Amino acid sequence: MQRTRTARRKRLVSLIVSLSLLVLLVVFDQFSKNYFEKLYRSNGNTSVIDGFFSFTYVVNKGAAWSFLADKSWGQTFFKILTIIALVLFVFFYIVSYKKCYRFLLYGISVACAGTIGNFIDRLFYGGVTDFISFQFGSYNFPVFNLADICLTVGVIIIIVHLLFLDENSVFGSNGKRD
Repeated sequence: MQRTRTARRKRLVSLIVSLSLLVLLVVFDQFSKNYFEKLYRSNGNTSVIDGFFSFTYVVNKGAAWSFLADKSWGQTFFKILTIIALVLFVFFYIVSYKKCYRFLLYGISVACAGTIGNFIDRLFYGGVTDFISFQFGSYNFPVFNLADICLTVGVIIIIVHLLFLDENSVFGSNGKRD
């Protein structure tokens, strides 16, 4: 009886923490985009570490590396793709919750926060606000935002779980759960 109560409590805490994480990351992402838009829309860019890191305001109408930005149907395509991704995230979130995979719940929440953050931009502004810019020698890495970071980190967490922590993982965890 005590073991069941403890397991329920852990699941509830995981649910609250993961959903709180999702909301906080979306709010922080939207705040940062609005802040940098107001600050740099007219000023363009500000170098933080000369020749390496700067803040550069850009509205990306495509996906990574401005993929499909020049296509009139690109925004519609990305909105549909985002809705499909969110439905899949919710499905995997429910499965992860039922299996008590805390690490996976957090990864899905972080990835979902990034997806929602950029989806809000697409819906209301017709493109995604990006502002973080890195330069490596003569190569300028594509400008990105906090939602992109969340999406990348979330997907990495999901992959780590699937490869190493899941009971059916590729590299085995000997039936241990996270």
